[in-house]
Amino acid sequence: MSFKNVPIPAAAEAAGYTKLVLADDFDSYDTIDLSGEGKPGYLWYTDRPYGKSTLTKDELQIKDSVLFMKPLECAAAIGMPTYSTKGKTGFVMKYGYAEARIRANEPEGTYNGVPAFWGIGLRDMLKTDPVGWKDCGELDILEIERCEDPETGKTRNYYTGTLHHHHRTGELKENGAPVQTCGTNFINALGYKERRWLDNEWHTYAALWEPGHVSWYLDGRLMHSARYSTDALPEYYYRDDPTPLPRYEEAHPEAANRTWVGAHSVMDGEEEVIILGCNYNWPMEVDWVRIWGK
Repeated sequence: MSFKNVPIPAAAEAAGYTKLVLADDFDSYDTIDLSGEGKPGYLWYTDRPYGKSTLTKDELQIKDSVLFMKPLECAAAIGMPTYSTKGKTGFVMKYGYAEARIRANEPEGTYNGVPAFWGIGLRDMLKTDPVGWKDCGELDILEIERCEDPETGKTRNYYTGTLHHHHRTGELKENGAPVQTCGTNFINALGYKERRWLDNEWHTYAALWEPGHVSWYLDGRLMHSARYSTDALPEYYYRDDPTPLPRYEEAHPEAANRTWVGAHSVMDGEEEVIILGCNYNWPMEVDWVRIWGK
């Protein structure tokens, strides 16, 4: 397909991200390095970081211009990245607007890895430590989670978009003691002003990433946003409401994780590797992926 006439999303155009820097309609396997050797020139790679096994063609099926993903091993949604750690080649995102049209049904059983469209810092992914995520930024454009619907008592899928600052180095201190923590934006449509339960249909998920700012979109509609800096606590907003939402430790006082001054600012030093991921028992379909830059 020609991408010349693909419309620029309004939020991307308003922010000046009008160049299509990555686009895949999954018309064939030609954009995927199925060899697992990390050869240059592909949009997606099957050799995976953090000690995960190489994906096979049986786990990545393309039919009618739709990618059907069903990885056998996919803990933490480490699916198919845009960068090869073996070949040291591929695409990384430094600000821009990333969007994908995705469909995910309900899981077929026990699962380890949720349907996700997300990014992790390249510098952390290139480290040899399989544990990883010592001090890096993570942008979850989409994660599909599950919880009980209080109105029906049934477990359902719901949408969330998340920003993480992983910090496991012990360098942060509180009252002289190291703080092992992960600053996390759990601000999403669920649990605040509306519930955004997901049906089993196609939806477009997107995130706009600018210096000090991330906004999440569902089917072109602004859902929530985060602002961060090196010298302040991060602030989270619902839509364009100027009133900040509670931070993680305020919304979840029972949890050990909390934010700190400068949390999420690691993002502005990152180049994010974009990843499509899910689990064998919770597969997903991807119609297309587009990333807009300058």
